Amino acid sequence: MMGGMMGGGDAAPRPSGPPPITIAPADFQEFEQILKASQAAWSARDLNALGGMATPEMVSYFSEQLSDFASRGVTNSVTDVHLESGDLAQAWAEAGREYATVAMRFSMIDVTRDGSGRIVDGSPTERVMATELWTFVRARGGHWILSAIQQTR
Repeated sequence: MMGGMMGGGDAAPRPSGPPPITIAPADFQEFEQILKASQAAWSARDLNALGGMATPEMVSYFSEQLSDFASRGVTNSVTDVHLESGDLAQAWAEAGREYATVAMRFSMIDVTRDGSGRIVDGSPTERVMATELWTFVRARGGHWILSAIQQTR
C-alpha cells in the first residue's frame, strides 16, 4: 500500500565515506512534489506517471502491489497528502549520481475499498500519519527521482 504501508525498491548504495553533497531548499520542494505526485499516481493506478518520478525498480514494486490489490478486488486511494516534515538523513555522491535519503513524515487520507465501494480499511475522514525514509537519486544537476522507500519503526 503506497500510503503508510510501503516498502520495496532497492536501497540506494551506502558506501563508507561517500562525498557529501549539499541539499538546498529547492531540493526539499522537489521531494515534497514527488511525495504528492507519487501518491496521486498510486491512487490513479497510473504506472506511466510513476515511471516519470521513480526508478524502474520502484515502478516494478508499485506494479506488484497494485496487481496484488486488483487480485483481491480492492483499490487503495491516498489523498490530501501533507508533508509535515522532511529531515535529511544522508546525502552523498557516487559514480556521477547524487543521492539523498529523507525522513518523510506526512499525513493523508488512506482508504481501501472493495469492488462495490465499501470501505475495507482506513477512513475517508480521518487522517493517518506515516514516517518513511525516501531515497532520491539524480544525475548531477538533474531532477530527483524516487529510488527506495523504507518503513520506520
